[in-house]
Amino acid sequence: MERLPVMRTVFVGTSAFLGRIDGETSCAFWAEEPVDHDFDPARLVEVDLALTPAAAAAKEIGWDEVQVDDCFSGPGGGVFGTTIGPSWPELRLVGQVCLEQGYAASLGDRRPACPPPGSQGHPYESMSVVYWPHIDDPRAGIRYAGHHAVVTAEQGTVARLAVYPPGRSLRAGTQPATMWIDLASSEQCDAGPDSLTTIGVGDAPKQGAVFLICGRLDTEDEYE
Repeated sequence: MERLPVMRTVFVGTSAFLGRIDGETSCAFWAEEPVDHDFDPARLVEVDLALTPAAAAAKEIGWDEVQVDDCFSGPGGGVFGTTIGPSWPELRLVGQVCLEQGYAASLGDRRPACPPPGSQGHPYESMSVVYWPHIDDPRAGIRYAGHHAVVTAEQGTVARLAVYPPGRSLRAGTQPATMWIDLASSEQCDAGPDSLTTIGVGDAPKQGAVFLICGRLDTEDEYE
């Protein structure tokens, strides 16, 4: 029996400097400090901030139309996702944009670097994923963010991990956080068919990517 494809949307995060407003939700941004290239308009990346997973989940758009992630609150009240854009009467001029992976690839020479300039981490530390709701998968509606981690002990499917702050795993002297994670539990990390998590117990690699849960699509943690 042929296995169905995993139904999810992957994002790549980049720094963003608002450069142009085209409409209530449409804008363009620079992925690098605009002073460094004299505010070159050819480097602007156009996005529609209404084309998000929340809109797709509400069936306002198709999942193949998603361009950016939502802005949402995660564990501990932290703000995740896209944090830039036009919002009258206030404007968020500098922040982060999480571009849908396929849309980012379509940008050609304007495609933001992954990891972004200034990062001292692996590409997956700038990535995140949301599994589509209402699918036959324990991960349905769950969001995960990429981290670099090292397995330091194992007890069955549970592992003690040294987890590095995103974008800092390759910086000398960075101290990781220690936590026990069940690497088989979708309630803790991206675990399952075609998982983005690459480390594991047993014969699996002992250092690499772990995508930890950072929120849910179908809860009230989404900003309007």
